[in-house]
Amino acid sequence: MSVRQLAITVVVLFAAAGLVFAGGQQEAEEAEASQEEAEEEQQTVELNFFQFKPYLDEAYGDLVEEFREENPNVEINVQTYGGGQQWQDILRGRFASGAGPEIFPVEGPAQYEQWSEYIADLSGEPWIDTAVPFALEALNVDGKQMGMPVNLEGYGYIYNKEIFEEAGISERPTTLSELTEAAEQLDEAGYTPFGTGYATWWVTGLHLMNVAFAHQDDPLAFIEGLNDGSESFSDNELFADLQDLVDLTVEYGEEDPLTTDHEEQVQMFANGEVAMIQQGVWKEVPIMEVDEDIEIGLLPPALNDSAGMDRIPVGVPFYFVVNKEASEQKQEAAKSFLNFMVNTDVGQRYATEEFGFIPAYQDVEPRGLGGVGKDILEYAGEDKTVPWVFGRFPEGFADDASDAIQQYVTDRISWSEVLEQLDQSWERRAE
Repeated sequence: MSVRQLAITVVVLFAAAGLVFAGGQQEAEEAEASQEEAEEEQQTVELNFFQFKPYLDEAYGDLVEEFREENPNVEINVQTYGGGQQWQDILRGRFASGAGPEIFPVEGPAQYEQWSEYIADLSGEPWIDTAVPFALEALNVDGKQMGMPVNLEGYGYIYNKEIFEEAGISERPTTLSELTEAAEQLDEAGYTPFGTGYATWWVTGLHLMNVAFAHQDDPLAFIEGLNDGSESFSDNELFADLQDLVDLTVEYGEEDPLTTDHEEQVQMFANGEVAMIQQGVWKEVPIMEVDEDIEIGLLPPALNDSAGMDRIPVGVPFYFVVNKEASEQKQEAAKSFLNFMVNTDVGQRYATEEFGFIPAYQDVEPRGLGGVGKDILEYAGEDKTVPWVFGRFPEGFADDASDAIQQYVTDRISWSEVLEQLDQSWERRAE
């Protein structure tokens, strides 16, 4: 063999060896990547799930365990606040410290604006196709679905049917005059008609305030008018009428309305100490836990004697959203849990039977509802509802409204001063 041929042979052999080595290296790298991917799939993903309904803390914990049986690599910490706590302030502190939860609630458009920089787009999620259409609207932003509605809720005056019957009240009151007559009959029969719960800010600042908003001819136009200065609380008839409802509940309520919060309301009502409380379907489970045989229903919170007062405020109380600052892996795990919550047999059973929710999804049959839930469905079926618009209140307005009403019921200010404070608060908060 010539020197030239020998050189060529050596080059070919080295080249072949190089190819073999490269191929082996590639296979090794692919195997290593595959192993890393498998390890990543098996690696535990930890999520923080922030929610503000204390009475559901245990049930959410049970639901998380059900989810983990199918998703053993996802660990979810249920973080419960709310009740009398300002859970929004707690949540704000979490994000300020860089420890924002992966899943958290947003009550409506105003809160969405506060948290929009943290909220992931959920437009591709499967639950969208079965949701009640109006339930999606509040957090549908520029054609993108930014939050998942969990349920529908309604509120008014929960009443004890047995006490009403004993007091001789056979017809459900649907106007302010009829509600007044019922209170007088209850009082004469020896019952305390109302448990106010006015020590809790959201009872007055959100739900009571919403009644006068919701009965406006066009609630959203009224809010826009407040924003641009063309409307005011001081010149609005329905907010003048709200005084009559507040006066009625205080006159025929417990001795000191500012010593009773929403939890004490439930205890007083369930124990038969009061005949009515301004609350909603979310209190049905706690009431039944105290007295499983109690017969209850829901009355409309009437502001005057017009026929249009026979309506129940119904809406989506809040939406769960996903923190877009979380890792992609955590976001996907969070979306899986939300889908499990509303789009699986297990999640739907919890929603209806354990949580007592009125479903926000068309493919879920209402089950396990008590008298309050059934009355809400009846009102909804008859198209006798008004909306929840407090999700559009400027941040801090509900606190100011609650404070003003508390000052009024303790005779520190007049009703005209209440309305003046509301005007000033809205102007200041809406800037």
